[in-house]
Amino acid sequence: MVKATENRSAVIGVISPSVRELILSRNPGIPASKIVYVPNPTDETLFVPAATIRAPRTQERQDRFELLYLGAMGNVQGLDTVLQAAQILASDPRITIALVGDGIARDRLEKEAAAMNLTNLRFYPRIGKGAVPAAIAAADANLVSLAASEFLEHTTPSKIASLLASEVPIIGQIAGDGADLLRESGSALIATPGDAEGLAGVIKELADRTDTERQQMASSGLRYYRANLSAKVAAGKVVDALKESIT
Repeated sequence: MVKATENRSAVIGVISPSVRELILSRNPGIPASKIVYVPNPTDETLFVPAATIRAPRTQERQDRFELLYLGAMGNVQGLDTVLQAAQILASDPRITIALVGDGIARDRLEKEAAAMNLTNLRFYPRIGKGAVPAAIAAADANLVSLAASEFLEHTTPSKIASLLASEVPIIGQIAGDGADLLRESGSALIATPGDAEGLAGVIKELADRTDTERQQMASSGLRYYRANLSAKVAAGKVVDALKESIT
C-alpha cells in the first residue's frame, strides 16, 4: 500500500536525506526529482536565540559547564552511554550533566546512576513546552542523543532544528543523517553512539573552549537553520517541487 502511494504521488517529501535514497532504491521507476528533502522547521515563535532570554550568570556559574539533555528517556536515546561518560568525567569539577524528561528507561537509568554514585549527573522532571526555551538557554550546551542502530541513522531528531534556532552549542551522540546535519551546521561536536570515552572527550573539549568559541559555534548553527531549515525555506521547497511536478 505504501509503495503504491509512493508511485501515485506527484511529489514525495522526506525529512531525512537517506530516506530519499531508500525510496528510490525500492522504486527504481520513480524520477529522482520527485523525491524532495524538506526538513521539518521548528516553532519559530517559541525557539529563539538563547541570548535574548538567558538570565545573567553569576561568576560561580561562569566557572562551570553544564550539559543539558532534554527529552524522552527511552532505550533508543542511548542515555546509558551518557551515564558512562559522566563517570569518566567525575574528576573534573567544572562539568555537570542534567537529564530532563521522562520515559520507559528513566527509572532504570536513575537506579544505575545512583549505583555508580554519579554526583555530577542529575535527573529532573519533565517540563512543559513553554519552559523548554529557558531551560535550553540556561545550559552551556545541549545534547542530542540516539543509540547505535542502523535504522536510527535514517532519522533526524526534531530537536536539532529547535536547538539550531535557539543559537546554542550542541553535542551530538548520533550517527547518520542527524550527525551529518549537525556537522554541516558547524554548531556541534559529534561522538559515535555507544562510545562513552568518545562522548566524554567531546564534552571535555567543549568545556575547555572559551565562551567566544562556543558562541561562534552557536551562531553558525543559527545561520545554518535560517538558510536551510526555516519555515520559509521549507515552504519554498514544497512550492517549488509542486510547480516542477506540473510543468
